[in-house]
Amino acid sequence: MTSIIGTVLDKRYEIIEVVGSGGMATVYRAKDLILNRMVAVKILKRELSTDEEFVTKFEKESQSAASLSHPNIVNIFDVGLDQGMHYIIMELVTGNTLREYLNKMNGFMREEAVINISLQIASALNNAHQNNIIHRDIKSQNILVNEQGSIKVADFGIARATTKSTIVNTKEVVGSVHYTSPEQARGGFVDERSDIYSLGILMYELATKELPYVADTPVAVALKHLKDEMPDIRLVNEQISEGLVSIIHKATQKDLNMRYQSVEELIEDLKHVRNDKHYVVEEHIYLNDETMVLPKITEEDIMNHQMKKQQNKAPNGRPQNPMPNGGTNNVKKKPPVNKLNATLVVLAALLLSLLVFSIFAINKIQDMFKTEMVLMPYVTGLTSEEAIRILNENGLIADTTEKRFDNNVEQGYVISQSLPEGEELKEGFTVSLVISNGPVLATIPNVMHQTLQKATVMIENVGLTIGETSYEFDDLPVGMIIEQTPKAGMQIGEGQTVDVVVSQGVKITTVLVPNLSGKTLAEAEKELNDLGLKVGKTEELSNAEIEKGLVISNEQVGSEAKQGDSVNLSISKGPDATGAEVDPSTGVELTSRLFVIPTDTFINDPEAIKVDMVQGEVTTVVYEKTHTKDEKEVKFTIKGAGSAVINIYFSGQLVSTQYVEF
Repeated sequence: MTSIIGTVLDKRYEIIEVVGSGGMATVYRAKDLILNRMVAVKILKRELSTDEEFVTKFEKESQSAASLSHPNIVNIFDVGLDQGMHYIIMELVTGNTLREYLNKMNGFMREEAVINISLQIASALNNAHQNNIIHRDIKSQNILVNEQGSIKVADFGIARATTKSTIVNTKEVVGSVHYTSPEQARGGFVDERSDIYSLGILMYELATKELPYVADTPVAVALKHLKDEMPDIRLVNEQISEGLVSIIHKATQKDLNMRYQSVEELIEDLKHVRNDKHYVVEEHIYLNDETMVLPKITEEDIMNHQMKKQQNKAPNGRPQNPMPNGGTNNVKKKPPVNKLNATLVVLAALLLSLLVFSIFAINKIQDMFKTEMVLMPYVTGLTSEEAIRILNENGLIADTTEKRFDNNVEQGYVISQSLPEGEELKEGFTVSLVISNGPVLATIPNVMHQTLQKATVMIENVGLTIGETSYEFDDLPVGMIIEQTPKAGMQIGEGQTVDVVVSQGVKITTVLVPNLSGKTLAEAEKELNDLGLKVGKTEELSNAEIEKGLVISNEQVGSEAKQGDSVNLSISKGPDATGAEVDPSTGVELTSRLFVIPTDTFINDPEAIKVDMVQGEVTTVVYEKTHTKDEKEVKFTIKGAGSAVINIYFSGQLVSTQYVEF
């Protein structure tokens, strides 16, 4: 495969290095160029990207994991397809897999640590199960231990969403064979209890640093899960308490009904054992009676039953049939004709009585088994109480055990009914109703002081969407969230919106710098303060024209300045004490003028500055020096008389021409 190191996905995620590889995908360390953070990128292997089944599984991982938000589950930030590569952006967990963590340990893990790690994994699974997601591949290689020792459950690549009343039957055994449940090994039904079994195997591994079932082939290992008893943990590590052993034993029962029925039950027992080493789990069998079809009782069945009773037993317990020749040797015989007549009369009476009784009994039994037929009413959309009442009034029984979150049906109302309106049913028939738990609730994350991009990912990861986005000036940097509505921690229905206000940074107001020449320092300072500016550096210069103590000039006159900026001033200290300077060639008195060049106008850094003064045909270099931008400004004084042209050069290039009067 061609290396993709250095590739940038979607102009945002720069691939840096490989950190791991699995059967379906390769994981890279990458940099998020927008949020300036390190992330993990899982990319589907190119040879599998054309396989619809693998692409579906890969997409299922992102959909499953992105819907979960839990401190012990690896966070999903983004998903996408770029340059033919399917990718998932995940939280980068620095540390080791739990398998690597165990391999580095000297000796056995302390029981407290076994329980602590098991509780974190169980908490993550409980969150997934509450969101109708079965992990189906819990193993030590899919559990990450970060540098702080916290647990992160990863790789929902073969997770499958289920409903509370649905179990999964797949054609293939999914999951790692050393941790697979018996029902997974058979390719049979899979539900939350399958994850509990795998967690039980993992807990055995934590306690002993070895796996309970080992064989030469995967098939042989799977058969051990189906047939072999769990090895005795205390034969490997005698320091493990009976309480923890009993928890692992219950979690790894081969019969689903003998296991914990929910992760919450497992968590409760782990906490008990953590607080009381003598606590031992009681095993319960959870029975689910199946519905059976009763045989139909016919009139023929009733007649046969009555005839058999008459044949098997005579009145007073004597044999029904007489001895041969009509009696016993001790009974005196009566004349044959009289006996025959009497017998016929008795038999006729008995048969008539039996017939009347049978007809009466048949009618009674038919009445007992006769069931009135009723029509199924329409109760969808009603409250559960009202639906139950209507069904009962129609002679039907309501089963409301199934609950489901629904964003469109209010809590306590019927989402659906198992039979359509108008269907003919026997009185006493049980009708299943699905009752709404209301919308799926999502806990609003805290996105304050996050960038808009990160806030969007955080909000979408919990099933919500970004709503109205507005912008305001604030002290926080540009692009940071300064307000969110509703507040963090509140619970709202999945799919609802969270409004945010984004910082535009500090509001900047600009003003024009005034000409302060001829003003006192106090007057100049007040005028600057009124504009939101302040006095910067002051410099005293000799000046024969400006009275002592007044402002000769200031920089940046007429330019824009930000409120809060400083303006430097030149203050007159009167004529030079030695007297006015005179041009020796002409005898004309010379006047000084101050020039200021801001360094942010430099073309180069450093910049060679040269200044010429042109008077008539005479050009004189009056200033030549190199400066850097660190100086912020360059000041120099030119003395002259009359009119002159001042040319300013940067590195030999003319950048300014000024006409001045001295």
